[in-house]
Amino acid sequence: MNTTKRKYESPRQLARQASILKTTREMLSEVGYHATTIRGLAKKAGVAPGTLYNLYNSKDELVLAAVEDLLSDIFTEANKGSEPGLARILTQGQKLSEATVANPEYAEAMTRALFGVEPDDPLTETLYARGIPEIERQLEVAMETGEIRPDVDVANTAMQLQSHAWGIIMAWLMGVVPLDELIRESMRARLVILVQIAAETSREDLEKQLDEL
Repeated sequence: MNTTKRKYESPRQLARQASILKTTREMLSEVGYHATTIRGLAKKAGVAPGTLYNLYNSKDELVLAAVEDLLSDIFTEANKGSEPGLARILTQGQKLSEATVANPEYAEAMTRALFGVEPDDPLTETLYARGIPEIERQLEVAMETGEIRPDVDVANTAMQLQSHAWGIIMAWLMGVVPLDELIRESMRARLVILVQIAAETSREDLEKQLDEL
């Protein structure tokens, strides 16, 4: 079966697609992952169900595209406003936390969906595994520029940073961390790890940032 989907190219088509992805995120926020349907999405977006199926093979594919779209915007904004290395790791983490605080219902819907899927589910790749290689790249830059020690296990540290980030999200969902403290606690978790691996030249600045939280 041919699963190649039509791609939008004109500005009008791209604007429609962006609107569809935005509507998908809104519906996920309102009714959750399981209650979100293609027919409901089409009605809310003001398009025919066939229009969505022309672009995406399934609801899951559409949901993943909506998540990828948001994450891409977040990382693009973070990368524009920070230098590669430790600063970028911290900025990316802050932007992700800010997006969670700004869209708590959506963040909750996607987090609950993530923790209900199998390890090889595409949603796991998009929400969890996707960020690890990017963190590794920034740690490698930090090592090259002398921000972190040369003996640091980059892969293991990247996994720790991602795991701690999701740990804060789970603590928020369980009511342990208030929403208005999520950004600070997320930044604190990252800084604690980075201080431990920092070279002497960058440790003082990281410790200062930690003290100021």
